[in-house]
Amino acid sequence: MADSDEVVSFDVAAARAEIEAALEGDALHVVAPFTPDEYEVVHCDELTRSFYADDAEMTDHFDMVHRYAGIDFSEIGLFVDDLFPVGGGVEYIATGMEHLTVVRLYVDREGLLLTLDADADVTAAVEAVRDAIDSDLGATGGVPSASDR
Repeated sequence: MADSDEVVSFDVAAARAEIEAALEGDALHVVAPFTPDEYEVVHCDELTRSFYADDAEMTDHFDMVHRYAGIDFSEIGLFVDDLFPVGGGVEYIATGMEHLTVVRLYVDREGLLLTLDADADVTAAVEAVRDAIDSDLGATGGVPSASDR
């Protein structure tokens, strides 16, 4: 796995470098750019890999996680269009769990999934991405993916 910009238009390698600089220790575990139609895991640490029997099992799990990306974009549309129309675009969604935090950042119809230590500074990670990429964060939902049509 190498940092790649094939899935999204923003600089994933720069975002990863800024996140790693902003967070203490080894708090960043996974980096995966995505759209509603595709994703790529560009960074997966050894700790994360240790939870899977092999790469095939890990890939199956990330495939399942990615299938929910369309739900994210639908939920964003609900928040922006119906619930909080004056709030602007949704920049990120963070899900805090007992052992990790999952952060999904959005740039229009593209995203960046991160997994972090449960106690990692989410705001610092988001600000690091904001500083690293040459795009404004924020998505408004919009058209469904090709797989939803």
